[in-house]
Amino acid sequence: MAANPTLARIPALRILAPLASGIAIHRLCGIDCTAVPLAIIILSAIVYLLLSRLSRTPAGRLRWRPYFLAPLALCALSLGWLAAILHYPAQLTDQQRGGRVLTGRVTKLKFTDFSMQMSVQVLDKELPPCRVLLSTRGCDYTMREGDIISWQAQLGEVGHMGNPGEMDYAKHLIDNDGIRYQQHLPVGQIIRTGHSPTLMTRLAVLRHSIQRQIYASRLRPGTQHFVVALLLGDSGMIDKATRQEFAAAGIAHVLALSGMHVGVITLMIWWLLFPLDYLGMKKLRLVITLAAMSLFALFTGFSPSVVRATVMTGFVFAPLFFHRRSASLNALAMAALMILVLEPSAIFQVGFQLSFITVGCLLLLARVPDSLRSKHRAVNLLTSTAIASLVAMLATMALSAHYFHTVSFLSVASNLMVLPVMPAFMALGALFLLVTAAGMQWPLLDWALDGIYNYTSWTAAAITRLPLSHASGVYVSTFGVVAYFVVMALIVLWLRRREHRYLIAAGAGIAVMLAHSLWLDAHTTRQGAIIFNSFSSTPILYYHDGKGYVWVPDEEETDSAAFARYYAGFLARHSIDQLHFVTSGDTLQLEGAMFMPPYAYLMGHRVMAVGSGKWKRMFHESKLALDDIIVTKRYHGTAARLHELFQFKRLIVSGAMQNSSIVNECDTLGIPCHALSSLGAAAVAP
Repeated sequence: MAANPTLARIPALRILAPLASGIAIHRLCGIDCTAVPLAIIILSAIVYLLLSRLSRTPAGRLRWRPYFLAPLALCALSLGWLAAILHYPAQLTDQQRGGRVLTGRVTKLKFTDFSMQMSVQVLDKELPPCRVLLSTRGCDYTMREGDIISWQAQLGEVGHMGNPGEMDYAKHLIDNDGIRYQQHLPVGQIIRTGHSPTLMTRLAVLRHSIQRQIYASRLRPGTQHFVVALLLGDSGMIDKATRQEFAAAGIAHVLALSGMHVGVITLMIWWLLFPLDYLGMKKLRLVITLAAMSLFALFTGFSPSVVRATVMTGFVFAPLFFHRRSASLNALAMAALMILVLEPSAIFQVGFQLSFITVGCLLLLARVPDSLRSKHRAVNLLTSTAIASLVAMLATMALSAHYFHTVSFLSVASNLMVLPVMPAFMALGALFLLVTAAGMQWPLLDWALDGIYNYTSWTAAAITRLPLSHASGVYVSTFGVVAYFVVMALIVLWLRRREHRYLIAAGAGIAVMLAHSLWLDAHTTRQGAIIFNSFSSTPILYYHDGKGYVWVPDEEETDSAAFARYYAGFLARHSIDQLHFVTSGDTLQLEGAMFMPPYAYLMGHRVMAVGSGKWKRMFHESKLALDDIIVTKRYHGTAARLHELFQFKRLIVSGAMQNSSIVNECDTLGIPCHALSSLGAAAVAP
């Protein structure tokens, strides 16, 4: 049987696929025992030696050669499993997590309005190497990366908010930062004992210094954030509304430093070094380009997207250095293999999945057919850009719907309008950094950067406003994502080989996807009420037939768009496309529900919120019978007082009251209590 020509061009895939499977097995099974993968490696080695012994003769080699792949695949699978175990953050004992003073180095630092968030590398020799997340009440603006601090440890495992449909925050921190434990404490309890910077912390301080210069420039705020994101790798200042708008237009990838931008920078450096070719120094040109890209990755703090692009560029350029043909697909597989060996959890990062799937599909499918080629270079460039944008849209559609619940249908048009100006923005941005570092200002340069950003922002807004430009509130399960890629692969095989079996299999796959979607729809409740866990408020959502009614008894100002973005997963899962906010003065009568703040009647469930002061009007001579009392952050009384005044079945304590003594008081008095901060969202059942 002839070998698959595509797989023959990607020999690294034979190791990459089982290695990734081993990492996934560790995540699914949670087995941290290294003896299991080591035993499989030893068994695979024995089988390989046995096959080698049986293949000494020509007849034996012909017979047993196809079976050599099995022990190699098992060995790679076990190595992936073992790498995942070794790279997973160490588990600390109760004695190591509390009751002791810990010392650590601040590696990342982020200021918010009233708090700080620090990633700290623990330096205590009695503890295994680990990083913890410290958040504070209050800020110390003299703190910087590289500072040595000490504090009284009371570490807890990172948990997520517990809201249905939301991102798992604990897994996100482990996968992206290797952090398993966190602590929240007043800023005054952190003692700075010294400053011992590393190369990475020095670069972080340098980046922050450049950021301050950019923010002090005459550029408009949006342009400043765009420059910082694309050239310094920090997209944290770009607001969620802008991200949502760019995602709906299908150009969210231009907001963060990604492989596309790294490719532009690589081509710029490569082009600037073209005189070396005339001097017979092509290898030196390759070395300088790779060295410059490596320094850029180091300068941006080894951003995952930059590292991916840099590693892939290295594997593409390496064959050229040795005068060999470059196999881009194999270089992509080798880049993924190297990244997963060094950081196994990268496979669970959204950026890793999107970038490698997109680039792989572009390399496989984004070719201009001979029938569409023109004699004019500009026409060919336009055609290739359109085809690449279409392929990228189809490659990322399922993942975008799964992670971001948004699908753009006009991304081809928006990319055709935006991508041509990105190289100019990158080049002008680099020149702007040099001019700013020299203490100069060029008004014409500021005008050009503002103009390009305004054009990009206008394009995103214009595309988003077009009818049928995008679909929001889309829910796609993990099974749906896998099925989508299987169907797409079968369709591509049918287009290339014209064998009807692939078309029949693709049709069967589509039928399975539809059946799964109908099953999910049938098992999704169309009516319900839920009290979300939030750090700042206690939003209550009642939904019925696609309409949602939100009541925030804390009397906090809530932006409807921000609420929709934050709880997009739940809203998409339950097909809620209309939101109405209930204010404190409203009285709203609905089918199966009634809102009369601070009281609500939800599907036969009587709920009252205490904290704002208005709840005191509900006093009666006899105890008012309730199902749930919601204690918001504005309540300053005790659980015993509520027990005296009301007859209720459960006390729900707001997630904004993490350190409240009410939970302990409920345990003492035997009052049923649901603490949102520890137990997650509370469902209101009739």
